[in-house]
Order: sequence, then C-alpha cells, then structure tokens
Amino acid sequence: MQKISSYLYPNRVQLLADLAGFTTEYTNVYQRIVKIYKGVDNVIEFDIKNADQKRIELVTTPAFTDIKLNVFDASGNSIGQYDVTPSGTLKGIAIVTIPSIDLDALDSQYFNYSVTATKDTANIPLYADSRFGVVGKMELVGNATATPKATRVYKSFAGEINLLGEVIKHSPAISTKFYEAVPTTEMNIHADIVDFIGKIYIVGTTNDTISVNSWTHAPKIMEFTFGTETTTTVHFHPLDVNDYKYFRVSWENSSIHRISLTNTEGLAGKVTQITADVGPGEC
Repeated sequence: MQKISSYLYPNRVQLLADLAGFTTEYTNVYQRIVKIYKGVDNVIEFDIKNADQKRIELVTTPAFTDIKLNVFDASGNSIGQYDVTPSGTLKGIAIVTIPSIDLDALDSQYFNYSVTATKDTANIPLYADSRFGVVGKMELVGNATATPKATRVYKSFAGEINLLGEVIKHSPAISTKFYEAVPTTEMNIHADIVDFIGKIYIVGTTNDTISVNSWTHAPKIMEFTFGTETTTTVHFHPLDVNDYKYFRVSWENSSIHRISLTNTEGLAGKVTQITADVGPGEC
C-alpha cells in the first residue's frame, strides 16, 4: 500500500523594512525564489521585520500602510499590482493573493517583484533580497491542476446527394480521442441550428481510420426531428464512447430534395456550428 504525505505550508517570504531612515543591519542568509502556479489562486505571506529581526506592527498604529505587491516581467511590463492585507491575528504577517485568472494566458517564466508601502506621505520599498535589493524573484512554474480538455469547434461541412436525390450534409469526423492519459468514456456533441426543419442525427464508427466506406454501415446513435422552423442548440449527450473511434453529425432538411449542393437558397434552415467536448455534461 502506497502512502503519500502532503503538507500545508504557508508560502511565506521575509521582507525587511527601513523605518529608521538608514539601511537595515539584519541580512537574510538566503532569500528563496517565490514559486507560483497556474490554475490556482496563489496566496503569499510576507513576514515583515525591522533591523532587530522583530516583526512590525501592521494593524494597530502601523508604521506604514497601503502595502502593494508589484509583479512585472524581465522587460518591466506589469503583470499586476495587488493589495497586501495585514493579518488580524499574527503581528508582522501580511497576505496577498495573485488570482489564477491573471496567470492563465502566461507561459512558465521568471518574474520580478517588489513590495512597497506608504510611510507618512512617502512611497517606500520593503527589501526583498539578502543584500537589501528592492526587487525579488518569482517563478511561474506551470499548472498546479490538469489543463481542461479543449472543446472542438466545427464550422465547415460537406454534403452528398443520395440515390433519391436528397442532399445530406455532414460534419467532419469527430475523434473520440482527446490526447489524454485516461481514455475518454463519454462525450457531448452540440449542434447549433437556425430556422431548421428536418432531422439531425449522429452516427459512430469503430474504424481506426476514416475512408469513404467508414460511414456506410455506421449506426445512428441519436436522432432529433423538427417539423417547424426551429432555432436552438441540439445536444447529443451523453454519448458513450465504447469502441467508437469517430462520431459524425448528419442532417437532412425537409425542403432540399433534388437540389444542387451548390444551391443553398431556400433551404429549410441550417446548422451553423458543431462543438464537441468530454462528458459528462449538462445542457
């Protein structure tokens, strides 16, 4: 039996404040790089001390106020400025949160950061490194959570004329594989229809590759029929993947018998978009 231990540690960083008007005498032996992650709200604690290594009062008659965390990239471009809030229970401890949404579009990289505060009317720095430098280092490591599987979107469709002269349109083949470690067992497929009259259905094939014969005997899995003009989103879900390698959405409008594929005027509605994602899902 495997046993995995997890520990809840505060992401705490020491800062030095020059309240006497001269450089502080206490030097950190080592100031670590602050690590942050995508996919979560990153909570950082600052342990703010004076030259005597004593924590500074931040709540009752504080020596300074309006503490800010400034994060910027190597070129000096701002990633964000965040309010640092003093703890109501621990003297000298202040807390800041970097929201996950601010990091979602960023690649793994190193940032610089500084912490500033207001003393009287002056904007002062809090020293972030072991040699009284104002700028510290922060590393965006990567994702702390799994990246959601992307939704696939299809807007281009093909058509064919059957032996009865009816035009049937199809979506591209929709793979049931989403490049995941654990195989997909359930999918959701959605079709946006506008002024649609006719039937729309989904078929599946167990063929590993797609050819002209892949859909010849493909079974219908779900089907919807609309007798009047309907604008809605048709939800094919949940779709059990089982042994299916691909799905395809097909539809037949009631008024397109014996009409050329290139002549779409007067057709009874259309399908504007098809999306596919991993289930289970809700509509």
